[in-house]
Amino acid sequence: MILFSCYHRFFDNILFVIYCFKNVHLDDKPILYHTIKVFHECDFIDRIIVITRQDDIENITKLANSNNFAKVEKIIAGGEQRQDSVNNGLLEVSDSKPNDIVIVHNAANPFVSKKTIAEVINQANRHGAAAVGFKAKDTIKEVDEKGFVIKTIDREKLWQMQTPQAIKYSIAVKAFKKAHDDGVKATDDVSLVELIGKKVKVIESNPENIKVTTPIDLSVGRQITNNSRIGFGQDSHMFTDENDDPKELVLGGVVVEGHKGVKANSDGDVILHSLFNALSQSVGGKSIGHYADPMCEKGTKDSREYLKVALDLIKEQGYKVNNIGIMLECATPKISVHEDKIKESIASLCSVDVSKVGITATSGEELTSFGKGLGIQAFTVVSVRKND
Repeated sequence: MILFSCYHRFFDNILFVIYCFKNVHLDDKPILYHTIKVFHECDFIDRIIVITRQDDIENITKLANSNNFAKVEKIIAGGEQRQDSVNNGLLEVSDSKPNDIVIVHNAANPFVSKKTIAEVINQANRHGAAAVGFKAKDTIKEVDEKGFVIKTIDREKLWQMQTPQAIKYSIAVKAFKKAHDDGVKATDDVSLVELIGKKVKVIESNPENIKVTTPIDLSVGRQITNNSRIGFGQDSHMFTDENDDPKELVLGGVVVEGHKGVKANSDGDVILHSLFNALSQSVGGKSIGHYADPMCEKGTKDSREYLKVALDLIKEQGYKVNNIGIMLECATPKISVHEDKIKESIASLCSVDVSKVGITATSGEELTSFGKGLGIQAFTVVSVRKND
């Protein structure tokens, strides 16, 4: 029995992959390969059913077998429209229990993260149905048939829907049967759930979860599959003075003996704070305060604990640290004296060889407060790469 979201699972999670592409590759692999792979590697996915054109069944069977995709239980022919294809999938799993979760996902969305998959399943388990999407970023206007604006729509409540979409089996069967009986057609699976009066929980998708349908999408997708990314981070703090409580100076997780610390609610480790920002930026995350401030309020002052959050962010998206470059601006302490210990500490925290960590320092000709000895500033550049 797998423990998932604090509940023992007494139900299956069944994935339907809708596939309608031929000869479209990313990183020398078919798009379908990348899509199935991410779900196949999720412990909380039990069964995978690929729904495709009749002509593609043989090739997809070879793809599944050659890549040891053991969770691919069936590869079946779809219907005339997407809704018909999903209904065919439901018929194939008629032995399911009412609370089994059916996840529908487009093969054209190969960049969904495991975190997004887990969350949509969790929310479907709680609410009956859930789907992922992106918040509308641009101003949306309704126009008439001649192209004239009728009104501007409040984009704060608008979402662009994507897959995966997850529905409890009993609800899915009821929704699709109702749509069939009423002759209703929809391009969005959870729309049918709405039609039977059930609520659908929408969650924000990981940013990379684009649908690859045009040459431009394919170009973006190939950039996403590129093995490396870059992130840049910065942080700075002023040193404490005689009016402040005594405090140790911590740099890169190393206590610098005999030197006054910095003004900060946490330990004020500018190196680890700037490293956090660089790592988070590399995968589209937020600044350190978003994650660390709540931890600090609860009493966590050690920046090494914050860094674990950033490392988890890149891990969730399938990346690991490659190189780290750190630039410090300060007049004191003398960084060269502590450089080796700091590099070893950072290498250990990030699980990289010490040769992958570089540290340089300057006083900047005393042109800033940091160069004049009033504080310390850190800049960090990181490269992260896809896990092998």
